Amino acid sequence: MAEDPAPKKPPARLPPRETPAEAVERILRRRLLALESGDVVITQERLPRVNPATAVTEPQWWFRVRVHPEPYGQPAFTSLAHAASHAEQLAADRRSRVMFLEDDVPTLLADYRRRSTPPDSR
Repeated sequence: MAEDPAPKKPPARLPPRETPAEAVERILRRRLLALESGDVVITQERLPRVNPATAVTEPQWWFRVRVHPEPYGQPAFTSLAHAASHAEQLAADRRSRVMFLEDDVPTLLADYRRRSTPPDSR
């Protein structure tokens, strides 16, 4: 009888700057998309370890919501869904954009700014 193959490791997380599949899209995005004052920003931060002898070896993350350019955010959330929900509420109230910032690469999640002219209805 053959032995079971070694257990599969989960895929490793690659930072946005190291993902070749979207390199062209990310370069273009960086030039066109910049944080503006009043944008609601979600950032991913590594959760500090309280117990260094814990059984969990993988890094754990939390998501912080802040209004740009304020350096410190509002509450931190353990899931991106909860952080995005809170950020959308803030952005809707402020009429601004929701941006996800990872490794200094901004990604637009939602835009609640008022438009001066209605979009084309083609």
